[in-house]
Amino acid sequence: MHIKRVIPIVFIIIALLYIIFSFTVEERKMIGDVRGWDPGSRAMPIGIGLIILAASIYLSFKEKKAPDQDKKPHDPGIRKLTILTILLCIFFILFFRFLGFIISTHIFLFSLIFLYYKRDIRQSLIPEFSIGLLTCTGVMITFYSIGRFISRYLFLLGRKSEIPVLKSKLATAGAPLVILVILFTVFLIILKNPIKRGKYRVPFIAGFSSIGITEFLYIVFKQIFLVSLVKGLVFW
Repeated sequence: MHIKRVIPIVFIIIALLYIIFSFTVEERKMIGDVRGWDPGSRAMPIGIGLIILAASIYLSFKEKKAPDQDKKPHDPGIRKLTILTILLCIFFILFFRFLGFIISTHIFLFSLIFLYYKRDIRQSLIPEFSIGLLTCTGVMITFYSIGRFISRYLFLLGRKSEIPVLKSKLATAGAPLVILVILFTVFLIILKNPIKRGKYRVPFIAGFSSIGITEFLYIVFKQIFLVSLVKGLVFW
């Protein structure tokens, strides 16, 4: 059987295990959720599991309809990527509650983007990967902390001044999003040349992509839809 046909089957199994695991997560809801908009802490992982499952089933049917490719030589790089992707999924599932949504999602996305950019996986990439991951994780936590500070400051200011708009989602979610976009843009402008020419081009791309996606998901699900996300190590 061709490896491209095995991958969807593996991910179907992983998705099913992840969905089962999601139901074991302690159900939590925000204390201030008076209107009952918070679907609980299980909503996010179950949703992710269903998306992975749907995508895997689609790819499985797609590969069945594709012509037989077993006669083509196998690319060892694809096998390594497949194995590492599966290991990353397992890591994401096992350490999601401990690391929390921010760190685990960032590490997962950074690793996937980095590996698929490089494709030719070698041990010599470990220093580049490690330095890039640690640096970008620090930036991720900094961006997250700035966003949290702005949200809380506006909320408390709105409570003290009795200005409803400052306590609304427009302010607590919109203001951090705008400021983070500005910071993100400034970083990209400053680091434009190093990203293009430097040795760490791929870690930069993987880092900024994972930071942007993680922050966007956090703002949308946590601050707009009030989904209870696991904090983990980033407890503030």
